[in-house]
Amino acid sequence: MHDFDEIVSNPMMRRAFMTRFGTLCLGAAALGAVSAGCGSGSDNDGPNVYDGNGNTITTTSTGTTSSGLTFFDPTNFPNVPGKSENEVVLNFALTLEYVEAGLYLQALNVASGRDRAQPLDANPASYTRTVGDGGLTADFARQAFDYVVQLAYKERAHATFVRDAIVASGGTPVPERALKNASFGNDLRSIGTFLQNREEIGTRANLGGAPFITDLNLIGTVATLYTTEARHAAALARTLGLPTGPTRRDGDNQVTPNYPSSDTFEYFWTPTQVISDLQQFFA
Repeated sequence: MHDFDEIVSNPMMRRAFMTRFGTLCLGAAALGAVSAGCGSGSDNDGPNVYDGNGNTITTTSTGTTSSGLTFFDPTNFPNVPGKSENEVVLNFALTLEYVEAGLYLQALNVASGRDRAQPLDANPASYTRTVGDGGLTADFARQAFDYVVQLAYKERAHATFVRDAIVASGGTPVPERALKNASFGNDLRSIGTFLQNREEIGTRANLGGAPFITDLNLIGTVATLYTTEARHAAALARTLGLPTGPTRRDGDNQVTPNYPSSDTFEYFWTPTQVISDLQQFFA
């Protein structure tokens, strides 16, 4: 309990904790229990967070205009355009969803023996598995392929949802970029492992981007994406015989210097980490 006592007594740690968890609508009761009157959560100029070694990471915001595009926060969201912090965060989320939707489409086509570039079929039932199971049990192989089919449609729906949210708010959504052919391997286990890894990063990305939102009406948008990505990651992990998480991995940041155990709270990546990671997939 020492870490939690320090959260209550140390303003910097309290702010980091509440930014990550209060911002994601984890309950007014939790807000009141940890700290009364600690602010509205709109102070997003420089949320202090921690890496896995307990070091403080301080982020800052600044605005600039380049090449006809508005980059409201090039420090925290490099190369992500937007006229406000909220629009930048949503375009960041949209970029991530575009990549995930594109990778799932490639994976589904590979797993069902289709051309990678073939568009998503209107009928999910039209897909049947043609690749080997990679050593998965028959039941887990069936579940894993079902997840690949289902999540390919859900990730495309996520991208459409975020894009429409940007348009509805008067913003300009980033265009979808062409992707390289990803290296999935040639069996269901390797395909599922690749996608599970991407879902884990998607979970970390949404948690890392949430504290920069200043419009509370948008919190639910990011929170639903965050929780859904986490469910996807856990479901795929189960079919692969992996821990459902959260589990620590390279590059992870924490909301407090020390966790009671590795699966107590989720880990996150900063937007700059995520943006750097996504570059490997763009054609």
